[in-house]
Amino acid sequence: MEVPRESFGALLRRLRERAFLTQEQLAQRAGVSAKAISALEREERRHPYPHTVLALANALGLSDDERACLEARVPRRVRRSTKSSDSERGTHAPGKPARIVPGQLPSPVRDFTGRVAELTALDAVFDSMDEPGSTTAPAGRAVVISAISGTAGVGKTTLAVMWAHHVRAKFPDGQLYVNLRGYDPGPPATPGEVLDGFLRALDVPAAKIPPSLDDRAALFRSVVTGRSLLIVLDNANSVEQIRPLLPGSSSCMVVVTSRDKLTGLAVSVGMHRISIDRLPEKDAVALLRTIVGPERADAEPAAVVQLARLCDRLPLAIQIAAQRAVTRPHLALAELTAELVDADRRLEVFSLSADQFTAIRPVLSWSYRNLPEAQARLLRLLGLHPGPDISTDAAAAMAGLAPAVARQLLDGLVEAHLIESADVDRIQLHDLLRAYARECAEVTDTVAERHEALRRLVGWYLHATAAADRQLHPGRQRGVVDATPVPRHPAVFGDFDAALEWCETERANLVAVARVAAETGLGAAAWQLANNLWSFFYLRKYWTDWVAVHEIGLAAARELRDPKGQARMLNGLATAYVGMRRFEESLDHFRTARELFRVAGDRWGEGMVLANLADTYLGLCQYTDAADYARQAVDVIRETGNQYSEGIAMGNLGEAYLGLGAYYDALCQFRQVLELCRVIRHRHGEAVTLIHLGESHLGLGEYEKALDRLSEGLDLARKLRDRHSEALALSTRGIVHHQAGQPDAGRRNWQAALDIYEDLGDPRAEALRDRLRQPRTDAPRSDDG
Repeated sequence: MEVPRESFGALLRRLRERAFLTQEQLAQRAGVSAKAISALEREERRHPYPHTVLALANALGLSDDERACLEARVPRRVRRSTKSSDSERGTHAPGKPARIVPGQLPSPVRDFTGRVAELTALDAVFDSMDEPGSTTAPAGRAVVISAISGTAGVGKTTLAVMWAHHVRAKFPDGQLYVNLRGYDPGPPATPGEVLDGFLRALDVPAAKIPPSLDDRAALFRSVVTGRSLLIVLDNANSVEQIRPLLPGSSSCMVVVTSRDKLTGLAVSVGMHRISIDRLPEKDAVALLRTIVGPERADAEPAAVVQLARLCDRLPLAIQIAAQRAVTRPHLALAELTAELVDADRRLEVFSLSADQFTAIRPVLSWSYRNLPEAQARLLRLLGLHPGPDISTDAAAAMAGLAPAVARQLLDGLVEAHLIESADVDRIQLHDLLRAYARECAEVTDTVAERHEALRRLVGWYLHATAAADRQLHPGRQRGVVDATPVPRHPAVFGDFDAALEWCETERANLVAVARVAAETGLGAAAWQLANNLWSFFYLRKYWTDWVAVHEIGLAAARELRDPKGQARMLNGLATAYVGMRRFEESLDHFRTARELFRVAGDRWGEGMVLANLADTYLGLCQYTDAADYARQAVDVIRETGNQYSEGIAMGNLGEAYLGLGAYYDALCQFRQVLELCRVIRHRHGEAVTLIHLGESHLGLGEYEKALDRLSEGLDLARKLRDRHSEALALSTRGIVHHQAGQPDAGRRNWQAALDIYEDLGDPRAEALRDRLRQPRTDAPRSDDG
């Protein structure tokens, strides 16, 4: 099939129009928002998520060739196969899925100038990798781009990213990038969270990522062994932050940027040092000339040289100053230079530390003082934001503005080169600019004004997470979200995918906002925010963030002496510990949470803790205890009238009966659960219950009825894209066929289930491998499934 070389957005629009669909109709079919379709077609959003591309391909009914063409237009940062799996297409595709090739590099700077010697040195290091038997390219090499003293803003990141783009084709297995935030005002990125992101980018399922740092580092080294990867670790602040992120394979290259020389790393892994200084004067002048335009620069060469010197030949300062000139095209460069000289005399009001800011603060002060007050205020507030980036809507909430007004102000700050556009409707600040903005806020705005801005920000995130949770877990009882008033412009999510995507994008900010809420006297908001994030963490298994946010919330609830808040935080922590296989801690937390819910008079909370205890004992294969707690849970929750939660507890009791071999009791129990799920339209619960009914019939030797129920559950799981349930149905169906004397059909089902479990990183894959190794005549017992 011949495909014109068009962008992803143009191709998407052509395919949509060919199908005679409006944007709204395609959005409804694909389960995404019409706004997302519009942004993709207009190329305002350049990096669609893999599941979004897959949903669009399915909704458009594309052939395999057309899917491949659509995939080929996805920028490398998120490109992955959109060929449907067994769960989406209904047929099993033989062979392993294509390996994911991450492409995480940020866009290169448009006005990059100079640095020829440094680029040549990096090329030489790369060339040494390819020399057979080279002794200068040890495994786990790291190229450190370190600045000399006082050269923050010298262009380390720009150089690293530019060179990485130059050589990325030579690393066919992809490029990983992370901003380690080593010099941000907030906490730096931890090695654990970075490894979690890298492993997910390399298509390691969430369930397969271990909770401990050492285990994650070991898994990362195993996954990248033999792969040709370029890894950029940006803004590192210590050897300890970097060491766990180094691969053990000499086929990978690591580029690190830092203000520190990282001598300890040089000793341990034999890295190559490339120290970069301020730009040579001719390159600084060339950069200014590129930005302001040759005609204007050539008309005032002396002013250009003076401006470069006033910027101390720092690329960041030059870009800000040059952009100021661009926005005032009718003003002579000499006059702009005089303004900058005058600004250098007015800095006594600021107390920025000289080691980082001496060279650049005249430019920052000059640019800041010339901003309209509304823009200046917004910039100051952005300096108070605790996370690595910020959306337009969050910035608007923080400033108490309508999003449209905030967007106009942010556009002006981007144009002034004081903030950077990170993605559609998202911005970020260089760490120097963030620190400067925070300093301006502390000098200009009162404590009460700063606190009120943070309160508005926390409130916006609190209500946004509640809205997301309603989409991720519709039947969940959330309790109150009353720590802050409802925002004037709250976040709205049209569906499950939109809510999940927002939580993914905001994850680092959510952790930071929970922390700042606890630190600024908004303790109730801190624990309520953590409570709202439970469903997201349960779905995505971000263990480190899950525990961190709930520990922040628990400390805040304890300080408030709020028993309900403490109980919810302990329940959330205990659920995380179950997933982390820390069973003793989870049981202790569940029991304490139960007692606190009793004190608070929260019967629903007490019932859900009982259901969670039942689920924990199911995981420990202690079925008698599981049944006991499940019965108590059913009784307590039934008092509250919450049918969704009642169904969970009843399902736990049914699973306990299966574990005990009480198949008739299980059958009766699951029939009640199925009826309840259909009444409340809980489709995922219905799929799981149909599968458990099949297991119950299997235990009773009723093979035909078992296959009927399992096939119903399998069909529904595929419609819902519930791969865990799909695999369970296939695995159990394999047992039925095998016991019914149909070994070939059994093995086909087991193999299909195994493929899904391996994709998901589910530990049940090992049991299926064992089954498939058995001779065809060895049928497993009916209770093996």
